[in-house]
Amino acid sequence: MAFNVGDRVNWRYEPRGGYGFSVPVAAVVVRVGPSRVRLQAARFVAGQWLSVIRWVDPARLSVRSVHVPAVDDVVNLNEGE
Repeated sequence: MAFNVGDRVNWRYEPRGGYGFSVPVAAVVVRVGPSRVRLQAARFVAGQWLSVIRWVDPARLSVRSVHVPAVDDVVNLNEGE
C-alpha cells in the first residue's frame, strides 16, 4: 500500500523482548522515502505526551480512521525538513 504525507496510520510496534507481541501506535506520515516511511507519533512519558519521529517499514503500517488528539492535533508536517 502506498502512503502519502498526512495520512493517519497505525504502526505495529514490537518492543524489544516483547516475545512477538506488537503494540498499535497511532501516527501520522511525515515523509515517504524509497524503502521506509517517516512517522510522527506520540509517547506518554512522565505524565505528558511527547512527539517522536521514527522511520518504519511500510509493511508495519495500516490506515487509521479514528481521530487521536495526542497525534493528530499536534502534527507539524514541515518538522525535520
